[in-house]
Amino acid sequence: MKLEKFIYEIIQSPKKSLLVYIITLVLFILGVATFPTKIVKAKMLPSKDSDTFSVYVDLKDGSSKEQTKEVTSCISKKLIIKDLVTDVSVFIGEGHPLDFAALVKQSALKDKQSQAEIMVNIKKEANRDISSYNFVSSIREELQECSNYDANIKLIELPAGPPVLASIVAEIYGGDSFESRREFAYKVEKVLKEQKSLVDVDVMAEDSYNKYEIILDNNKIIKSGLSLDQVKNIIYIAYEGVVLSVVNEKDSQSQVPIFLRLDDQRVFDSNKKEEILNKLSTLKLINKNGFTIPLTELVEIKKIKKEPTLTSKDLNPMINVIAETDKDSQIYPLLSARNEFLNNFDSKYEVSKSNLLNLEFTDKISGEKFKLVWDGELKVTIDTFIDLGTAFIIAMVLIFFLMVVYYKSFAISGGIVLSSFVSIIGVIFAHIIMDLITTDTFYLTATSLIGFIGLIGINSRNSTLIIDFTKQLVQEKGLTINEAIAKATATRSKPIILTVLTMVFASSLLATDAVFGGLGVALIGGTLISYVVSMFFVPVIIRNQIRKIL
Repeated sequence: MKLEKFIYEIIQSPKKSLLVYIITLVLFILGVATFPTKIVKAKMLPSKDSDTFSVYVDLKDGSSKEQTKEVTSCISKKLIIKDLVTDVSVFIGEGHPLDFAALVKQSALKDKQSQAEIMVNIKKEANRDISSYNFVSSIREELQECSNYDANIKLIELPAGPPVLASIVAEIYGGDSFESRREFAYKVEKVLKEQKSLVDVDVMAEDSYNKYEIILDNNKIIKSGLSLDQVKNIIYIAYEGVVLSVVNEKDSQSQVPIFLRLDDQRVFDSNKKEEILNKLSTLKLINKNGFTIPLTELVEIKKIKKEPTLTSKDLNPMINVIAETDKDSQIYPLLSARNEFLNNFDSKYEVSKSNLLNLEFTDKISGEKFKLVWDGELKVTIDTFIDLGTAFIIAMVLIFFLMVVYYKSFAISGGIVLSSFVSIIGVIFAHIIMDLITTDTFYLTATSLIGFIGLIGINSRNSTLIIDFTKQLVQEKGLTINEAIAKATATRSKPIILTVLTMVFASSLLATDAVFGGLGVALIGGTLISYVVSMFFVPVIIRNQIRKIL
């Protein structure tokens, strides 16, 4: 048998055995080197191809609802002419109907006139030639043309994994006051905006702005022969609106409310006290004596400063700086930004490393301290890879001790575990091939690591079958160790390749899936390389150790 003869020649020749070790080592080094060189990129989960996405609009604090409407109208007009867009829903001064992702993204907290959300539905996946995330990326720059009144426009896609506030969240802690913390947050925002693959960068901190309060003069109202409710109602009808009555219709399941509001009173040409007084002067009330009294005679307009809303986490005051990634993993722009913080940040701060990728900043003059803690999908990615990496190590250790119990040999157990670990070469190169043949970046994902953990058991089983069959041939047939290894390996090659092909065909159904594609590709590449490892690497590595278990 040709395979048996070939394997026997490799085992017999020290030079050929050494060559197997060298080739395996070189391939392993090349595989691992793909991570720092970014040939293979890591991400918890790839982007999800969905039939909907959202547009978040945040104008400068203090902006009117009319200004917000102007911006959202511009965005809606650009969206609705797109062939892929089926319909658009605009929500001004509130968030869109809540789902789990919207709750995490704090959509329920939006209640300002300067805020809006737009829900965009696009054609079903089968009816379009482009993925939703590529479509979103293609229109992002065009929609930014609508950013009047310092509007911040963010395009939000449905997450493939657990929902988070944003892809990258920089939590800013410390500082002696909210103002200093906000000022530092703007410096962090500047660094994030310089990263090429980061978009929709925003500081989630309000600016202080001036607003006007209408204060009722109770004495004047009473002396004028009016009631307080009468004055309050006219102001409420002019600016908020009120349900006056209802209409009952036989075809309606419930009463239809009659809503009244004076729309022309709600729009101000400028943010000045005089403009407000001019509007209020057009509102007149009739007292019990039949005299008409302008509203401006009964109220006082007072200018006040609107204090920003304070946010905290675990009772610690903080400010979030958020950013989304444009067709890239979160870890790479973060590492670039982190390097910028460490080497080229503001010279007035002393920068030091904290736990994981977090940073601490100290003002050299005032001694004020700030902490930058990374969160968002980036944090989920790091935690996931740490957890799966730990699970992988535990699995390797458990299999090692299981083999020790079975074979009573540390050396041969170590060889089995090493041959299983070498299959990572197939996982990595399978991802490289998929990245070359697909239009989008094919990431090494969390599901890829799950597939690799599953491969450990498959590869260990192949090695165990060869070792046990070798032992049987030596004891029952009287073959030499090298002859027994070659014959056992060649004999087991058919059932091993059948197992491999079964795994490859089954996993191919997962290879193109957005979430489980990494799992499918890892199983395909890992099982294919496991066959090569079982045929050539395992016989070489167990040649000297198998004598100990005979």
